[in-house]
Amino acid sequence: MANSLSDAQLPRYFIQRDYSMGTVVQFQKELAPELSNKLSQDCRHVLTDTIEHINTIFEEAEALDAAAYLEGCLACVTLCTYYVWPCTKTKYEKAMHKLSLYLENQNSTVFRQHGLRLVHPMERGLRVIEVVLLTS
Repeated sequence: MANSLSDAQLPRYFIQRDYSMGTVVQFQKELAPELSNKLSQDCRHVLTDTIEHINTIFEEAEALDAAAYLEGCLACVTLCTYYVWPCTKTKYEKAMHKLSLYLENQNSTVFRQHGLRLVHPMERGLRVIEVVLLTS
């Protein structure tokens, strides 16, 4: 419990969602000056690359391809919704799992060294990517 109290007091910065392409889920690649000033050049570069990769995962998740059409059609015209869908994951759910694994890996192998932690955008309603500064 004491750990969560100290975690709540850590400084947080937010990378805003980019609505320049409409409602497609993507995040701004430019970092806010208040965050950018706290990071080394190397860390800024890695964070920017990570944001671009996150945007790519969302782009793949939202792409309309044969699998997406098939999922939609089967859900509408069959009882798959009741019997098969609970047993399988949709294309979007698979992409969110891929994103979770990617963020866990980046946090443990890269960002922890720089005193940062990225929070999964789904935890913030796909509005922002939260960057927690672990060291002040």
